[in-house]
Amino acid sequence: MHHAVEQLLQLMPATPNGGDALDWDRVDAQFGWRLPSDYRDFVAAFGMGTINETLSIVTPPPSDYPYAHHLLYERTYPPADGLLLWGATDCADDFYWRCEDADPDRWTVAVRTRSNGWHDYPHGMTDFLLQLLSGRIKTPLNADLGIDQPPTFESWREEVQQLRESDDSGSFGY
Repeated sequence: MHHAVEQLLQLMPATPNGGDALDWDRVDAQFGWRLPSDYRDFVAAFGMGTINETLSIVTPPPSDYPYAHHLLYERTYPPADGLLLWGATDCADDFYWRCEDADPDRWTVAVRTRSNGWHDYPHGMTDFLLQLLSGRIKTPLNADLGIDQPPTFESWREEVQQLRESDDSGSFGY
Protein backbone atom coordinates (compact mmCIF):
# COMPACT_ATOMS: atom_id res chain seq x y z
CA MET A 1 0.00 0.00 0.00
CA HIS A 2 1.24 3.50 -0.83
CA HIS A 3 2.77 5.27 2.19
CA ALA A 4 0.43 8.30 1.87
CA VAL A 5 -2.65 6.04 1.88
CA GLU A 6 -1.38 4.34 5.05
CA GLN A 7 -0.95 7.76 6.66
CA LEU A 8 -4.37 8.92 5.43
CA LEU A 9 -5.92 5.84 7.05
CA GLN A 10 -4.38 6.89 10.37
CA LEU A 11 -5.55 10.49 9.94
CA MET A 12 -8.96 9.66 8.44
CA PRO A 13 -10.14 6.10 9.09
CA ALA A 14 -12.03 4.39 6.27
CA THR A 15 -15.66 3.48 6.82
CA PRO A 16 -16.57 -0.19 7.26
CA ASN A 17 -18.39 -0.27 3.91
CA GLY A 18 -15.88 1.96 2.13
CA GLY A 19 -13.32 0.88 -0.40
CA ASP A 20 -14.04 -0.31 -3.90
CA ALA A 21 -12.50 -3.41 -5.46
CA LEU A 22 -11.98 -2.48 -9.09
CA ASP A 23 -10.49 -4.57 -11.87
CA TRP A 24 -7.83 -2.06 -12.96
CA ASP A 25 -6.93 -4.07 -16.08
CA ARG A 26 -10.60 -3.89 -17.13
CA VAL A 27 -10.68 -0.14 -16.40
CA ASP A 28 -7.61 0.33 -18.59
CA ALA A 29 -9.07 -1.84 -21.38
CA GLN A 30 -12.56 -0.29 -21.22
CA PHE A 31 -11.61 3.37 -20.88
CA GLY A 32 -7.99 3.50 -22.08
CA TRP A 33 -6.69 5.00 -18.83
CA ARG A 34 -3.95 3.66 -16.58
CA LEU A 35 -4.33 5.50 -13.29
CA PRO A 36 -1.71 6.25 -10.61
CA SER A 37 -0.87 3.45 -8.16
CA ASP A 38 -1.42 5.68 -5.09
CA TYR A 39 -4.91 6.48 -6.38
CA ARG A 40 -5.66 2.77 -6.91
CA ASP A 41 -4.61 2.15 -3.30
CA PHE A 42 -6.81 5.05 -2.16
CA VAL A 43 -9.79 3.56 -4.02
CA ALA A 44 -9.18 0.14 -2.45
CA ALA A 45 -9.07 1.67 1.04
CA PHE A 46 -11.71 4.41 0.79
CA GLY A 47 -13.53 4.14 -2.54
CA MET A 48 -15.54 6.94 -4.04
CA GLY A 49 -16.96 9.37 -1.52
CA THR A 50 -16.68 12.66 0.29
CA ILE A 51 -14.15 14.10 2.72
CA ASN A 52 -15.59 16.31 5.47
CA GLU A 53 -18.91 16.51 3.61
CA THR A 54 -17.20 18.92 1.19
CA LEU A 55 -14.55 17.36 -1.07
CA SER A 56 -15.92 14.65 -3.35
CA ILE A 57 -13.47 12.08 -4.70
CA VAL A 58 -14.54 10.35 -7.92
CA THR A 59 -13.47 6.94 -9.24
CA PRO A 60 -14.15 4.67 -12.19
CA PRO A 61 -17.54 3.02 -11.71
CA PRO A 62 -17.68 0.17 -9.18
CA SER A 63 -19.86 -2.71 -10.39
CA ASP A 64 -22.74 -1.69 -8.10
CA TYR A 65 -22.56 2.07 -8.80
CA PRO A 66 -26.08 3.28 -9.74
CA TYR A 67 -25.18 6.42 -11.71
CA ALA A 68 -23.84 7.12 -15.21
CA HIS A 69 -21.29 9.82 -14.31
CA HIS A 70 -17.95 8.77 -12.88
CA LEU A 71 -14.24 9.62 -13.14
CA LEU A 72 -13.79 8.46 -16.74
CA TYR A 73 -17.26 9.27 -18.09
CA GLU A 74 -16.78 10.52 -21.66
CA ARG A 75 -13.01 11.05 -21.10
CA THR A 76 -10.50 9.71 -23.62
CA TYR A 77 -6.80 9.20 -23.07
CA PRO A 78 -4.70 11.19 -23.59
CA PRO A 79 -6.84 14.14 -22.56
CA ALA A 80 -6.69 17.01 -25.03
CA ASP A 81 -6.33 19.53 -22.20
CA GLY A 82 -3.81 17.39 -20.26
CA LEU A 83 -6.12 17.26 -17.23
CA LEU A 84 -8.29 14.69 -15.48
CA LEU A 85 -10.66 15.78 -12.72
CA TRP A 86 -10.46 13.51 -9.64
CA GLY A 87 -12.23 15.67 -7.05
CA ALA A 88 -14.31 18.77 -6.44
CA THR A 89 -15.75 20.71 -3.53
CA ASP A 90 -19.30 21.90 -3.14
CA CYS A 91 -17.92 25.47 -3.50
CA ALA A 92 -16.55 25.07 -7.04
CA ASP A 93 -12.96 24.08 -6.27
CA ASP A 94 -11.76 21.47 -8.77
CA PHE A 95 -8.88 19.02 -8.26
CA TYR A 96 -7.09 17.60 -11.31
CA TRP A 97 -4.17 15.50 -12.31
CA ARG A 98 -1.83 17.03 -14.84
CA CYS A 99 -1.55 13.99 -17.12
CA GLU A 100 1.46 15.23 -19.05
CA ASP A 101 3.77 12.31 -18.26
CA ALA A 102 3.28 8.86 -19.81
CA ASP A 103 3.83 7.41 -16.32
CA PRO A 104 0.69 8.15 -14.25
CA ASP A 105 2.73 7.80 -11.05
CA ARG A 106 4.40 11.08 -12.05
CA TRP A 107 1.16 13.02 -12.51
CA THR A 108 0.94 16.07 -10.28
CA VAL A 109 -2.03 17.92 -8.80
CA ALA A 110 -3.53 21.12 -10.13
CA VAL A 111 -6.29 22.91 -8.23
CA ARG A 112 -8.63 25.41 -9.87
CA THR A 113 -10.69 27.70 -7.71
CA ARG A 114 -13.31 29.97 -9.22
CA SER A 115 -12.03 33.00 -7.34
CA ASN A 116 -8.27 32.33 -7.22
CA GLY A 117 -7.42 30.57 -10.49
CA TRP A 118 -4.95 27.69 -10.91
CA HIS A 119 -2.49 26.36 -8.34
CA ASP A 120 -0.03 23.53 -9.02
CA TYR A 121 1.43 21.14 -6.47
CA PRO A 122 4.37 18.76 -7.03
CA HIS A 123 2.54 15.86 -5.38
CA GLY A 124 0.49 12.87 -6.41
CA MET A 125 -3.15 12.79 -5.34
CA THR A 126 -2.78 10.98 -2.01
CA ASP A 127 0.34 12.90 -0.95
CA PHE A 128 -1.53 16.10 -1.79
CA LEU A 129 -4.59 15.02 0.25
CA LEU A 130 -2.39 14.05 3.19
CA GLN A 131 -0.64 17.44 3.11
CA LEU A 132 -3.93 19.32 2.68
CA LEU A 133 -5.85 17.49 5.42
CA SER A 134 -2.98 17.74 7.88
CA GLY A 135 -2.72 21.50 7.27
CA ARG A 136 0.77 21.39 5.72
CA ILE A 137 -0.53 22.79 2.41
CA LYS A 138 -2.59 25.94 2.41
CA THR A 139 -4.44 26.28 -0.86
CA PRO A 140 -6.87 29.16 -1.45
CA LEU A 141 -10.03 27.09 -1.66
CA ASN A 142 -13.51 28.55 -1.74
CA ALA A 143 -14.66 25.65 0.45
CA ASP A 144 -13.91 25.26 4.12
CA LEU A 145 -12.61 21.73 4.51
CA GLY A 146 -12.82 21.92 8.28
CA ILE A 147 -9.24 20.71 8.72
CA ASP A 148 -9.15 22.12 12.23
CA GLN A 149 -10.97 18.90 13.19
CA PRO A 150 -10.09 15.29 12.35
CA PRO A 151 -11.15 14.59 8.75
CA THR A 152 -13.93 12.14 8.00
CA PHE A 153 -14.72 10.13 4.90
CA GLU A 154 -18.19 9.08 3.77
CA SER A 155 -18.48 6.37 1.14
CA TRP A 156 -20.78 6.81 -1.85
CA ARG A 157 -22.67 3.77 -0.55
CA GLU A 158 -23.48 5.65 2.66
CA GLU A 159 -24.62 8.65 0.62
CA VAL A 160 -26.91 6.48 -1.53
CA GLN A 161 -28.31 4.79 1.59
CA GLN A 162 -29.06 8.20 3.14
CA LEU A 163 -30.84 9.26 -0.06
CA ARG A 164 -32.91 6.09 0.00
CA GLU A 165 -33.83 6.59 3.64
CA SER A 166 -34.74 10.25 3.12
CA ASP A 167 -36.88 9.56 0.05
CA ASP A 168 -40.32 8.79 1.47
CA SER A 169 -41.85 8.15 -1.93
CA GLY A 170 -39.19 5.68 -3.10
CA SER A 171 -38.79 7.57 -6.38
CA PHE A 172 -35.01 7.17 -6.68
CA GLY A 173 -35.49 3.76 -8.24
CA TYR A 174 -32.27 2.08 -7.08
